Amino acid sequence: MNLKLHHFTTMATTFFYFGFGSNMLASRIHIQNPTAKRIGVGKLENFRLDFHTGSKNWLGAPATIVPTQGSHVYGAIWEIDMCNLKDLDDQESVPAGVYVPISVPVHLLNTDSSITCRAYHLTNQPQTDLHAGGGQEIIPHDRQPSQTYLKVLVKGATESGVPDEYIEWLRGIKHNGKQVPAMEAKLELDKVQLS
Repeated sequence: MNLKLHHFTTMATTFFYFGFGSNMLASRIHIQNPTAKRIGVGKLENFRLDFHTGSKNWLGAPATIVPTQGSHVYGAIWEIDMCNLKDLDDQESVPAGVYVPISVPVHLLNTDSSITCRAYHLTNQPQTDLHAGGGQEIIPHDRQPSQTYLKVLVKGATESGVPDEYIEWLRGIKHNGKQVPAMEAKLELDKVQLS
């Protein structure tokens, strides 16, 4: 009996999450994960940010992280109560097989330390790196985020304190021009500028 009680009391009550897409923005992550507290900016080495397939909610390709030697992705590191783990999985459509949770070592910039975070990548990952720079006109429609989604990323990256050059790179990503009016209003995206 005492062993079970001891085991229960040592279980983690929170987990760390690396948000590199829409969940960099506090007002977005708090829709389904109200316990999330941003603890700083993270840099994930040897992964790239990419977009693939389509999202009915966002009307364009959602973000993913793809293992890529020499690349990096910036995002927000959140501490979230375990009671919201299922909510986060549901938001990322894990039960439907859209995203897969992974554990990644993320460099926390404000403390110059590494922290293991939960992150998500698409089950159906893109095979080619089209967003690295230049040639934006050749990006196929199913690899383009919506205008609304890209605005959320830019606003979230700015709010999180991601380096300016990364934010400028996000602003220039080719989008499909589609807007999601409900999210534009809810997340107050009217002042967000894209390239």
